[in-house]
Amino acid sequence: MGAPATPPPPAEALLIRLVREAAGLSPETAAARMESRFSGSRWRQIERGWRKDSDTPVVAPDQTLAQMCFSLRISAERLAETGRTAAVEILREMERTSAPIPDESPERSPLAALEEWQQKVILNALDERPRSPQEKALLLRTLAAKIEAEATSEPTGKDEGGRQTPGRSA
Repeated sequence: MGAPATPPPPAEALLIRLVREAAGLSPETAAARMESRFSGSRWRQIERGWRKDSDTPVVAPDQTLAQMCFSLRISAERLAETGRTAAVEILREMERTSAPIPDESPERSPLAALEEWQQKVILNALDERPRSPQEKALLLRTLAAKIEAEATSEPTGKDEGGRQTPGRSA
């Protein structure tokens, strides 16, 4: 008989891996974003939910999980979907203590200006491939997080190749 099957990773590990990969980050880069010292190999163990060298399950401690989520900008609400309530409370406190005061009301947000036909275009694009409502919601949240991350970075008006990017001035 062969070796016993490795159990699937916990829900929070799947969420972290999905967001990290959607952001185009390696485990080492994601780990380097954390405030505490953390290695890429430990990040991989947590994402896998398994430690290969000792053949044992791995579950991130609540503080570590909250820091991993915070470094990837995963909200406490999204983490709550995984059932890790203690880590959610830690992450909420991290969000509270580091959140800037919003300078824009929801009525003035770009989403408020989005017309119904534009919303339908986005939803139709998601329907090109069969997806569950949960997958669609996760894709939209991940895309929103990526756009927010880009919005907070300094726009250069040029892409990696030095070409002018559409809609931005140099």
